[in-house]
Amino acid sequence: MTEEEPTIFTNTRVDITELPQADQLEMIPLEPAYKWVRMLSAALFAAAMTGGAWLFVLVQPELTPYSTVVAVLVTTLSGWMIFYNGLSFHFMSYALREKDLSFRSGWLWKSMTTVPFNRVQHCDIKQGLLDRKFGLAKLTIYTAGGQSSDLMIPGLLPDTAEKLKAFILGTTEQAVEQE
Repeated sequence: MTEEEPTIFTNTRVDITELPQADQLEMIPLEPAYKWVRMLSAALFAAAMTGGAWLFVLVQPELTPYSTVVAVLVTTLSGWMIFYNGLSFHFMSYALREKDLSFRSGWLWKSMTTVPFNRVQHCDIKQGLLDRKFGLAKLTIYTAGGQSSDLMIPGLLPDTAEKLKAFILGTTEQAVEQE
């Protein structure tokens, strides 16, 4: 009778310099029309806020010095919001790899989210009113990690969104079958 040697637990150190660099991913930009969707959405919201602020100035003349200052601030912030939405578009892109999908965004506050396909629960394609007008779609990827780990990629052509969805779901099914 031979004795089997016990398996020794190992946890080898990983050299951080040998890891792939996330900023070296080949990113795919969003469709140029999405810039106009972002700016138009911001402009509509800004017009409502600015109009409301200046209407308040007209309706409440006894508060004129204070309400005028607030209305000017709201108008300035509205202009900044439109500018920011247009500029931040240029910092949005995604990368598709064999085992995951990454989305990068942010001009002032940068973020990069990567979703491994083995965490994907399902995918959804949506089109809002402006998306349809500009021929765009949003791909939302729901993960097992909950709502905070879900990923939404806006500004895609509907055909591209459908292809990404099919690829992700196909890869997810293969991962489940291999387990």
